[in-house]
Amino acid sequence: MRILVVTQYFPPDMGAPAGRFFDFAKHWTAQGFEVVVVTGMPHFPGGTIHEGYRSRVFLREERAGAEVHRCWTFTSKRRGFGRGLAYATFLLSSSLYLLSGRLRYDVVIGTSPPPSVGLPALLGAWRRRVPFVLDIRDIWPEAIVQSGRLTNPLLIRVFEGLVRFLYRRATRISAVTEGWRLRLIEMGVPGEKVAVLPNGVDVAAFDRDAAGALPEAFAALEADANWFVYAGILNSPQGLEIILEAAALMRERQPALYACSQFVIVGEGPREADLRESARKQGLDRVVFVPRQDRSAVFALLRQSYAVLVTLRPRKDINTVPSKLYESMASGRPVLYSAAGEGAATLERAGGGIVCEPGNAEALEAAMTELLRDPEAAKRGGEAARRFVAQHYDRAQIAADFGAVLEQACHPEPEAH
Repeated sequence: MRILVVTQYFPPDMGAPAGRFFDFAKHWTAQGFEVVVVTGMPHFPGGTIHEGYRSRVFLREERAGAEVHRCWTFTSKRRGFGRGLAYATFLLSSSLYLLSGRLRYDVVIGTSPPPSVGLPALLGAWRRRVPFVLDIRDIWPEAIVQSGRLTNPLLIRVFEGLVRFLYRRATRISAVTEGWRLRLIEMGVPGEKVAVLPNGVDVAAFDRDAAGALPEAFAALEADANWFVYAGILNSPQGLEIILEAAALMRERQPALYACSQFVIVGEGPREADLRESARKQGLDRVVFVPRQDRSAVFALLRQSYAVLVTLRPRKDINTVPSKLYESMASGRPVLYSAAGEGAATLERAGGGIVCEPGNAEALEAAMTELLRDPEAAKRGGEAARRFVAQHYDRAQIAADFGAVLEQACHPEPEAH
């Protein structure tokens, strides 16, 4: 089977969709499938096309055993405008590329958000008369409307019409959480059409990458300090201010514990400058910012941390499970999860850390203090998290399950009469 994946993002882009399908591509090629990826020029999250990809209309390369075709993408560092521009230009360039008929494949996957990616994927499926599978990692426009990032009524209606059109035309739909599956059914999607295929983590790859030494970028970290680590995109939905607030509370209430800890924030994104300035103004000398690192360096840092931080701003949507939760659990370190919903329930079932009320800095500081005062409990929590994620959320098994869904889409069982 030859699988075509249409995705806005693919490494060296950061983020959940890039990592998800990079790992799937590795496992699918190992299973004997051929994988073709149509994606944009890498630019996420900084908004600038990476060196070596600029001024290119189309580019072919190989990554993770996949044949990768990159299409023209124009973007800007301006937050909303730049991202919308990237979506629009990739929609145009990838549609033209797929309609040209250069590629051969047996099934097409389009991964959303953004749902605009579903259109070229659907066109590609129509061009070759093959099944179209829609991969849902978040439900738009609900998610961005609830977050306040989209308020234009016309655009909301356009997105609503687009996603319902894609749901109808998809042969199968994959959702990363059970909550999203139930929400799709509420929206009228037949239940038998939807499979739950979580994000998960490639446990073997994590262990391999985490075994390396920390690069020079982490030189400011003190070897004998207790590291509370956040690694990922520094944007508004993550609610990263809570880490600074919790650090300030610990300095005030538990100065000795504060002095032997470091609060490490790794990554880049639109909130980086504001977070750095806030830490400077508050004199939080134990907060360390590290520029974006490659995945192996991040995994090595998580493995050596005292605890891993996963935060989200309070939100109405309770179905989201950040992909970094699974990577954090794979580290073998306890997770402090400042968020609610399905992700919180997952960590609680695992017994792999402490769930805190989202947006509550006092609760996060109390959880940090609890772990610092009981290292053995912290160790047990990390071990439990690791066991649970290896058993239930190993991306190797999820890739195999996804492959079975694709096979079923290509070769549906005849209906019984």
